[in-house]
Amino acid sequence: MDAEEEIEFEGDDRCPTGIPGLDEVISGGFPRGRTILLTGACGTGKTIFGIQYLFNGITKYNEPGVLVLLEQNIEQLKKDMRSFNYDIRELEEVGKLVVIDASLSRFNVSDINLPKPSHDRSFSLTSVELIETKEVVDIIIDTAKEIGARRIVIDSLPALNNLVKSRDSVRDIILNMNYRLQGNGFTSVLIDDIFDDSKPGFSIQAYVVDGVVVLDYKTSGPDIGRYLTIQKMRGTKHSDNIHPIRFTEGVGMEVLGLE
Repeated sequence: MDAEEEIEFEGDDRCPTGIPGLDEVISGGFPRGRTILLTGACGTGKTIFGIQYLFNGITKYNEPGVLVLLEQNIEQLKKDMRSFNYDIRELEEVGKLVVIDASLSRFNVSDINLPKPSHDRSFSLTSVELIETKEVVDIIIDTAKEIGARRIVIDSLPALNNLVKSRDSVRDIILNMNYRLQGNGFTSVLIDDIFDDSKPGFSIQAYVVDGVVVLDYKTSGPDIGRYLTIQKMRGTKHSDNIHPIRFTEGVGMEVLGLE
């Protein structure tokens, strides 16, 4: 593959998420061309956040995007997102969104009998296409360049170990991915999971990326509910507070003001 040329985006240094209440606490948006880690336990709304970030980019800021699914079934995701008025199929059809579905590879299942994606640029990586980590990143970057994408969401990182043949450490995979995504000017959100009692922000992934957004769900005590924290955001003045969040039908995630 030819050496990559860094893409320069003129006129802005912020990538607004469009998520109500979020941009106000991160100085107007994510720093442009940086990689953000979105982490949290199961059920905290990470996938909705990622879809909302891409959807807003396309519909509000005319910034095409690429969604890489490493776990979730794309057809089920499309159904789930309709309740928030996120029509993934429509964005595919107009060429503003490409979905790279790598979830089938984890189960050694061929997609030969599955329905074709609604837009011919979206595609699946099947069991016979298990490939090296570098090639996975090649596919993501080449696809993004093809549609002029500025935003990329990868959901989610733990599945990378099941997708690729190589025995690269998670750290090496994330380092390579982060370096190349940044080198091409993409503002990317990498979704990660917190398991059991592990602490967000102390993983290897968190040290590699430029920003860490943590979603949490408190199930007991006086503060039951969902919360968002900006754990770090390089080059950005940001809130250190724990912000309550809610999910509204037809809207998605909203970051609420402090009481």
